[in-house]
Amino acid sequence: MPRFRPRATVARSARTPWHPRACVRQAVTLRVDYATAQGQVGLGLVRTLSLQGMYMESARGQGMPEVTPGDLLTVAFVLPSGRPCKLRAVVIHGDRHGCGVQFREGHPQSLAHLSNYWSALENKGR
Repeated sequence: MPRFRPRATVARSARTPWHPRACVRQAVTLRVDYATAQGQVGLGLVRTLSLQGMYMESARGQGMPEVTPGDLLTVAFVLPSGRPCKLRAVVIHGDRHGCGVQFREGHPQSLAHLSNYWSALENKGR
């Protein structure tokens, strides 16, 4: 009979919730423009990216919209290839520097551009 072995766990602060990801994110630096469902616009930098979401640092300054978990955003960024991506996303978590979002939908061409870029990132990491 196989012996049960508990999975390794990582200690986490009670104040910092953990959100499992189905896809590992890659470190990148891309400018991102975003808009809230209320029409407020902001600017930031994508710091990590996957096919399913990203972490973006918000630009600091007055007039930047504050986002909280559950907020819907439209995010737009240009990939190094020059191809644009415009996607709808939901804020999953946030901190004082930025927020993690999960992509919900996008134009098929934007999704294809993201997929091609992601494949290039994966191949580069091998």
